[in-house]
Amino acid sequence: MKRKFIYLFFLSGSFIFLSAQVGINTTNPQGVFNIDGAKDNPATGVPSVAQQANDVAVTAAGNMGIGTTVPTNKLHVNGTDPLRLQGVGSGNSSTDPLLVIDANGVVKNIGTLGALSIPSPAVFRLETAQGNFLQAQGAGGSQVVPMTIIKNSIPGLTYNAGTSTITFPAGTYQITFVYEATHNATGCTISSYFVDFPLNATTSRIHNTGSHSEGALSNHGGTITYATTLPANRTWTIALGRGQSGNCSGAGMNLSATSTQLLVFRIGD
Repeated sequence: MKRKFIYLFFLSGSFIFLSAQVGINTTNPQGVFNIDGAKDNPATGVPSVAQQANDVAVTAAGNMGIGTTVPTNKLHVNGTDPLRLQGVGSGNSSTDPLLVIDANGVVKNIGTLGALSIPSPAVFRLETAQGNFLQAQGAGGSQVVPMTIIKNSIPGLTYNAGTSTITFPAGTYQITFVYEATHNATGCTISSYFVDFPLNATTSRIHNTGSHSEGALSNHGGTITYATTLPANRTWTIALGRGQSGNCSGAGMNLSATSTQLLVFRIGD
């Protein structure tokens, strides 16, 4: 039984098949709908593979192809740099999932930055040296360190520079306090420090001790690191305390600028 086709011709050069196939610029539509951007071979009416790179086609299975007449997905785009999205809005790195492309070019969702535990940093730095720091503090006492925020890539984290207080979004964090100091008091050769890191609603004290020469060449420094999980809106004030294991106290300590820093990494949910 022969299949009969009836064509409707338009001045624009378009053809509509009344056999439930629609072809534009082609008498040989590839699928139920086919726009042939390069047009068929005029002698045979059959499109070449190269010509199909300019086609738009919809198959009977409901797949749409751009640059291909044999789409394998609901939307299949084939070409060099085939996709451009202009005017895309800003997302939320804490809640919006990330998109990746597999080996076959299929777009997939792999979860949020927090779910993947990809670190997001915030960097704080002491811009002005603090002379006679901890002078009024005995062992166990602490003093606020007035740092400036240099970089903040943690969504929801805020900083009050007036009180040196950080407000955290919920998550798991690694917090590192880096200090550089001198203490030129007579008989002072061991300086002991601590940081009370935030832990849920309480704090956890971590000590560090630096030995150094007595007098003017008493440069010393250290790094104190802690990992913690915090609830939403947990506040914490940046401070450095005087530990118990040193023999330095009173006046004569200088907390160095720029080399005294706080590094905060959000490492997951």
